[in-house]
Amino acid sequence: MTVRNVLLFLTEVLFALTAGRAFWVWLGENPFNMSGPTYVEFFKQLDVRIALPIAVTGIGATVLAGISAVLHKRDPRTFYLLLTAFGLGLVGCFVTIFFNVPINERLATWNPSALPPGYEEYLRRWWEWHHVRLVAMFTAMCLVFAAVLLRK
Repeated sequence: MTVRNVLLFLTEVLFALTAGRAFWVWLGENPFNMSGPTYVEFFKQLDVRIALPIAVTGIGATVLAGISAVLHKRDPRTFYLLLTAFGLGLVGCFVTIFFNVPINERLATWNPSALPPGYEEYLRRWWEWHHVRLVAMFTAMCLVFAAVLLRK
C-alpha cells in the first residue's frame, strides 16, 4: 500500500462523511418543516456538537483531494478528476465559511421564545446556500470515487 493509495482512501472517506452529513440535513433538517422555535432549539443543540467535525471532514477532504491530485499528475484523467474535486471542495468550504457560518452564528444568539422579526429570511438564505454546499460536496465525492475506479 502506497502513500498515494492511503491519501486517496482518506479523501474518499472524508468527502463521503461531509456529503453524507449535507445529504441528511437536506433530507431531514429543513428549517421550514419545523416551527421557528423548534428549529432554533434543535439547531442550537446540534451546532455545538457538529461544527468542528464538519470543519475537519470538509477541509480535510478538500486538502487531501488537492494533495492526491498532485500525486497523480502523471495520470491525466485521475489528476483532472481529483483537481475538479478539489475545486468543488473549495466551493463547499467557502460557502460554509462565508455564508452558512455567519448565519449560524446569528441564529445561535436567538431566543426560541422570541425570534427576531424576519428570521425566516435568514433561514431561507442558509437553506439556499446549503443546497450549493450539498451539490458541491456530493459532486466532489463522486469525482473522487470515479478517480479511484478509473486510475491507472
